[in-house]
Amino acid sequence: MLPVYSVRKATTEAFFAAFKSVPDAPRTMFARHSLGVMGPNGEFELADATPLDKIILATNELIAVVGPQKAFDIGLNVVDHAVIPPGADDVVSAIRLLDAGYHLNHLKDGVPMFDPETGTMLEGIGHYALVSASKHRAVMEVDVPYHCDMDRGILQGWARRFDKSALVTHIEPTVCRKNRHRSCRYEVSWK
Repeated sequence: MLPVYSVRKATTEAFFAAFKSVPDAPRTMFARHSLGVMGPNGEFELADATPLDKIILATNELIAVVGPQKAFDIGLNVVDHAVIPPGADDVVSAIRLLDAGYHLNHLKDGVPMFDPETGTMLEGIGHYALVSASKHRAVMEVDVPYHCDMDRGILQGWARRFDKSALVTHIEPTVCRKNRHRSCRYEVSWK
C-alpha cells in the first residue's frame, strides 16, 4: 500500500490568513477538494490533517485564479502558522532548519515526517536544501510539490524573522518547476 502524505491543519490555515479580506477564494477551492466543511458558525473548518495530493490540486487551482503575488503572500503566512523546530538564531541557521520544519509540518501515514528528538526524517515529499551559505547570502534548491512563488514567500518570511532586510530571488527563473524542471534555486540575501 502506498503511503498517505498529509499537511498539518495549522500549516493549511496559512492559506486563509493570506485571504482574510476575501476568504471565499480558498474556501471554494478547498471545499471542491473536500479539504474541510462549513461549520455551524459560518467559518470554514479544516480537517486536522489534509491530504497532500488534494492540497496541491486545490493550491494550484487557487494560484491559477489569484496569481503569483498571492502565492507569495500565502508562503509569507506559512511561517506564522507552521510548527517550527527550535535552534535558529540567525538567517543561515534558520535556513538550515527549514527542511526539518517542512517535514515536521507534513505527515506520512499520520506520523510527522521529522522527529526533532531523534533527527529522523522520512522521505517522499522533496526538500529545501541549502546549497551554499556565506555571511550575507545563501542559495537554496527546492524540489517540493508546492508552487514556486509560494516557496519564495516561505523562504523570505522565514529569513525575515531573523533579518528584516532578507530578500529572496529566483535564480535562473526559466529553470523552474513551473516549467517542468525538477527543482528551483533561490538566492536569499541580507545585509
